[in-house]
Amino acid sequence: MPVPSNAPLSPPHSAVHEVLSLVARQVGLIPWPVFLVAALIASIAMRSYPGWLVIGWLLMVGGVLTLRWRLLTFPTDDADDEALAPALRKAIVLSGVNGVTHAMCVFFFPLMTELERSVLTMLLAGLSSGAVGSTSGHPAIYSAYAVPVMGGLALAWLVVPSNAQQGWLGTSMSVLIVMYLLVLMSLARGNYQSLQRAVGLRQKAFQLNRELRQALDAAEHANIAKTRFLASASHDLRQPLHTLTLFSAALNTENLSDRAQDIVGHMNTAIRALGEQLSGLLDLSKLDAGIIQTQACAMHLAPLLRQLHHEFTPLAHSKGLRLVLTCPESLGVHSDGVHLSRVVRNLLDNAIKYCDAGTVWLGAEALPGQDGLPDRVLIKVRDTGRGIPSEHHRQVFEEFFQLDNPERDRTKGLGLGLSIVQRLSQLLDIRISLESEIGVGTQVTLNMGAATSMLPQTPAHDEPEASMPMCHMLVIDDETEVRAAMKALLTSRGCRVTLAASTDEAIRLAADDPPDIALVDFRLRAEENGIKAIRKLRQLQPSLPALLVSGDTAPDRLREAQEEGLLLLHKPVSADTLLQAIRLALEEED
Repeated sequence: MPVPSNAPLSPPHSAVHEVLSLVARQVGLIPWPVFLVAALIASIAMRSYPGWLVIGWLLMVGGVLTLRWRLLTFPTDDADDEALAPALRKAIVLSGVNGVTHAMCVFFFPLMTELERSVLTMLLAGLSSGAVGSTSGHPAIYSAYAVPVMGGLALAWLVVPSNAQQGWLGTSMSVLIVMYLLVLMSLARGNYQSLQRAVGLRQKAFQLNRELRQALDAAEHANIAKTRFLASASHDLRQPLHTLTLFSAALNTENLSDRAQDIVGHMNTAIRALGEQLSGLLDLSKLDAGIIQTQACAMHLAPLLRQLHHEFTPLAHSKGLRLVLTCPESLGVHSDGVHLSRVVRNLLDNAIKYCDAGTVWLGAEALPGQDGLPDRVLIKVRDTGRGIPSEHHRQVFEEFFQLDNPERDRTKGLGLGLSIVQRLSQLLDIRISLESEIGVGTQVTLNMGAATSMLPQTPAHDEPEASMPMCHMLVIDDETEVRAAMKALLTSRGCRVTLAASTDEAIRLAADDPPDIALVDFRLRAEENGIKAIRKLRQLQPSLPALLVSGDTAPDRLREAQEEGLLLLHKPVSADTLLQAIRLALEEED
C-alpha cells in the first residue's frame, strides 16, 4: 500500500532483526508455562529419585529461564545485521543452554516406568514443537535448543533398557523421535524462509513507496515550477501586448486611409489571437489558485445556447459549415451561467476548429427521473470532423495537447480549451463523456442537474452602450510605453489623464490635483506594488475608485486582489473592457 507523501518512511527490519525481536518478546511470556512443564516432570521424577536432586534440576531450569529473560533484549531499530551479530550469538548460546538444561531430565529415565517415560517424551516433544514458533524457525537458534532436547530423548530411549517385554520399543521410539526432530527442523526452516520472504516483500514495498514519494515530490515541484513559469512568462508577454492593444485602440480613433485601416484591422486580429492564448494561461492559473467561485442557480438553457449559436455562426459559415441548434424552450438547469457558457463555448470553438466540412450540432435534452420530471440535462456538441483516435480520448483533456498540429499553428490555440472544460466541469459538478470515430466525427456530452423550478423568462433587450464620462484619471505604471499608451487611449475618449511612475510621485500629484479614479499597475518599482499604492491614495481620498491592472497571473496575486476587494484587469486589456470597467467603477462611486 503506497505511503502518503507526507508520512515518514521507516525502512523495514531484516529477518534477523525480526527473529531477535520475537525471541526477546517471547522470553517475557513463556517462562511460566515452561517452568510448569518442568515442575510436572520434576513431580514425576521425585517418585523415583531423591528430592534434592530433582529440585536442583528444577532450580537450574528456572535459573536459565531467568537468565534468558534478563540477557535477551530488544534490538535497536537502526541496527543492521552486522551490528546484530553479537546479539544473535548470545541468543544461540542461551537457546543451547536452555536446551541442554531441559535435556538433562533424561537422566531420570532409568527408574521411570514406561508410562512416565512416555509422558516425559510428550512434554519434551511439545516444548520442541512450540520452539518452532517462539524462535521463528531460525536454524541456529532452533537447532541449539531442539537438538539437545530431542537428541537426548532419542538417545535415552535407545540406551536405557526398556521395562517392557517388547525389546523393539526403545529402538522404535528412538527412531520415531529422530524422525520427528527432522520434521520439526524442516518446519522451522520453512517458517524462517517464509519470514525472509515477508521481509523481502516489505523491503520491496518500502523501495517502491520511496520511489513513489520521490515521483510525487518531483511532480509537485514540477507543477509549482510550471505555475511560476506561466505566471512569469505571461506577465512578461502581457506588458508589450497590453501596450500594443492600447495604442491600436487609440489609433482606431484617428482619421486613417483605407489601407491604413486595413493594416490596423490585421494588427488587431493578431493581437486578439495572442490575447486569447494568454487568457487560456490565465484561466489555468485561476483554477490552480482555487479562487474561481461558482454561483449556481436555476436558469433557462435555451437563451444561453442561442447566444452561443449566434456568436459562432459567422465562424462556422466562414469555414463552410452549418451550425445547428436544438434546445426546448422550457429546459432549465441548475448551474453557473458564466462558467457553463465558457465550457460550451470552448467545446463549440474546438468542434468548429477541427471540422473541415459538414455540420456542427449544439443541442440539449432532458433525462426524466422516476417521477417523470426532468432529472438530468444533456448538452451535446457534435461535429462531422476528423474524429479522435481512441488512444487519445483521455489525452485531449490534458494541457497543451493537440492533435494534427505538429507545427503549432497559433491560429489553433495552445491546446488549453478542453483542459479548461474538464476543470470547470469538475467545479460545476458536470460529468463529461466523449465519443469519437475517425472520419465520422466527435460528440462531447455534458451531463448536469436539471432545475427543479424555474423563474419566468424575461425578454432580453440590448441596452445602449453608455458614453465615456468626462473625468480626471490617475495612471500609475512603471513602464513608460504603457503610460503613453494609456494616455493616448484615454485622452482620445475625452478624459484628462495624469501619469505617475511610482507611488510617491502619484501621492504628490494627487495631493495637488485629486483624481476621479486611479488605474494602477500591480508591479511597480522596488518594494512597491499596486495594492499598497491604492491604500496610500485612499488615505488622501478614502472613497477614491481604483482599478488594478496586472500582467501577473500567479495565484497569489489573484488572491491578494480578491481579498482587497479590487477589480483586477489582466493585461492585455481590450479598450472596450477597460472603458467598461472605468464606467462601472465611477457609477458605483456615484
